[in-house]
Amino acid sequence: MSDKSSRLALTFSAIGHFFFHYMAAMYFTIVVSMVKNWDQPYHEMIALWTPAFLLIGLAALPAGRMADRWSSTGMLVLMFFGMGTTCIFSGFAQNGTQLLIFLAGIGLFAAIYHPVGISWLVRMSSKNTGKKLAINGIFGGLGASAAGLISGMLLEYFNWRIAFFVPGTVCLVIGMVMFWYRQSGQLSSADSNNTESTESTSTSGGMLSAFLIMLLPMFVIGLIYNTTQALMPKLFEERLVSILSGNMAKIGGMVSIVYAVGAVMQLFGGWLADRFSLKLVYIWCWILQIPLLLLIASRADVTLFILVVVLVSLNTAALPPENILLSRFAPKKHQGLAFGLKFVLAFGAGPLGVELIALVRAKTGSFEGVIYGLGIAAAVTALIVMFLPNRTPAVD
Repeated sequence: MSDKSSRLALTFSAIGHFFFHYMAAMYFTIVVSMVKNWDQPYHEMIALWTPAFLLIGLAALPAGRMADRWSSTGMLVLMFFGMGTTCIFSGFAQNGTQLLIFLAGIGLFAAIYHPVGISWLVRMSSKNTGKKLAINGIFGGLGASAAGLISGMLLEYFNWRIAFFVPGTVCLVIGMVMFWYRQSGQLSSADSNNTESTESTSTSGGMLSAFLIMLLPMFVIGLIYNTTQALMPKLFEERLVSILSGNMAKIGGMVSIVYAVGAVMQLFGGWLADRFSLKLVYIWCWILQIPLLLLIASRADVTLFILVVVLVSLNTAALPPENILLSRFAPKKHQGLAFGLKFVLAFGAGPLGVELIALVRAKTGSFEGVIYGLGIAAAVTALIVMFLPNRTPAVD
């Protein structure tokens, strides 16, 4: 495999990861402006994203299966074209039904990325696989960060339709470029001869009981991440009034800072996982989130912002030890299935989070109930994680 092919795989996988998280996060900033233009309550508008969240999780396994039977690069080209087109269509929506359908389309095509893009990057990597995965992970975090910043600026200086048109058009252009590279034979879905990245951390049999324990934290970590991502722009608008004064560009910028810091924290989480007990690092990431959530529910202004930054940082820092633990506990022959299930659980929690926000907001007019609920979920998860084995299985 040529170095050029490997570099191209990293490039398009990283860009795909960026756009996945951008598309998955942008609506939460855009909707803050749309409620003013459409004169509809926030809890009804935010609920329009629920079908998209569902499809991001539910469509992941069939997307991975299609890539296995057809082509990883072909599926990623389809992802770029599909997300770009449906994002542009969202900007043309005239009513809630149309917007719901187009947003669901974004979710459907976005579901392709994780089961296809990351596994393709690993197969196309002949060396430094871990470094490439870290770079790829940072691009995902930057996508979530950029969604708030760019959407906020487009909303402040243009309007909500432009906030859909611009990323949709760029995504389409990237799809065209990747299609050209694929058709010219410079991109392939071929496996690398190097198997270190797929075999070095797995065991032949795995540990079924430990794997089953991991199901709850994988779900709850997704629930906390997706729920806080969904409510953050509105929370900042309401509680950072003295700092932001309702300016959408500033709101988006603050959200962007949160996820930029969170993206970098994945490297720190990986550094801790390489040097200390995986279980210990993972437990502390959970324990520390509990008081942060309880404090966030009642704080405002600069204190709130700092607490949210630390919360998201801990949430993302937990991902490297979680992925390594999952790889160690899952049977080698079912590694793909295990990580596919992890993605379904993590993003399948998203619709629940959005529905909780809409329900609590409609009944109480605030977010406190949702945030306290997340704190309780984190506490229960921390207790469950303590039952994981103290030592992971020996490496083959």
